[in-house]
Amino acid sequence: MASDVTVVVADPGNMAAIRETASLPGRVMLFPSASLGSAMESVRAYRPKVVAVDAALAQTPSGAAFLDRIEQLNIAKSILLLVEHDGRWMTAPRAAGAQGVTPSSGGGRGSHASKPVVAAAVVAPAARAEVVSTRRVPRFLVRDSLDIVVESGCAHLVDLSVLGAQLVSLPVLRPGQKLKVALPDTGDMLTVVAQVAWSLFEKPQIQSEPHYRVGLEFTDAAQVALEQYRRRHCGDQPTQFRR
Repeated sequence: MASDVTVVVADPGNMAAIRETASLPGRVMLFPSASLGSAMESVRAYRPKVVAVDAALAQTPSGAAFLDRIEQLNIAKSILLLVEHDGRWMTAPRAAGAQGVTPSSGGGRGSHASKPVVAAAVVAPAARAEVVSTRRVPRFLVRDSLDIVVESGCAHLVDLSVLGAQLVSLPVLRPGQKLKVALPDTGDMLTVVAQVAWSLFEKPQIQSEPHYRVGLEFTDAAQVALEQYRRRHCGDQPTQFRR
């Protein structure tokens, strides 16, 4: 069953405009087009109600392969859309027989002319393998509560791998944002460089203060140090995808 989440994958330069103008349901998780692996991981974990992909990205081999893999997941009651800009951001189902795009914002008068959507091309095996290789390595839950330091303030570390981490942050962290992360260690701090892969606003009823649940991507240069840090501070069993 699909959850009340919308996953959007788009060019980093378009994400702000899509966030502000596109009418998308539920909680929106934005991913830059270069982070297809992280987007796929979140689709598997959250099983979103809507997956919306930049139409220009859908016409590339990697984008078409990503869409093909989303369809293969066959998430019940989930909708796959293409997003494109024609004066304003609009959406349409990804289907060869689609009749046109529908304005996603409510402004303006009169009807907007329909525009056919070009179906994504068949994906070559080499392009499909490219997406498979971008899947994240297993994550491990931290054993004890760990408060880390990011450039915009403090956050709570949830899980960790050599390629990424999940954290809960009170300060706003937005997809595509690059930052330095200081991880507390025995008598010292491990400082690494990361990029925000996705960010989800949450306001639990049992918690008075809202926060952001954030996924980070680390640079490859820190893998050795992060693996040693993970062994010192995380459990031995990897986490499973949340269904």
